[in-house]
Amino acid sequence: MNFNHIKSSRVALQVALLSGAMLFSAAGLAASQCKGMQQDACAAAGQCVWVNGYMRKDGRSVASHCKTRSGKKMPDQAAWGKPKLGQAK
Repeated sequence: MNFNHIKSSRVALQVALLSGAMLFSAAGLAASQCKGMQQDACAAAGQCVWVNGYMRKDGRSVASHCKTRSGKKMPDQAAWGKPKLGQAK
């Protein structure tokens, strides 16, 4: 039996698992950086955004809170009222 092959496969698996764990923990850390911040601190942090409290459709209320800013770009506000090509307004 070739035990060197088994040992190298085991090391490769350990490296892959460790790399994956590091990626997931970095994502979790980014999400928790804004959690629990007060409104003024949240506004000062570039990666965070303040969400005012609101009532959900199911009647539950959501308290104001700070959350991680999404990676999506918001549409240009000037273009909001404009119809899309081929659409009548």
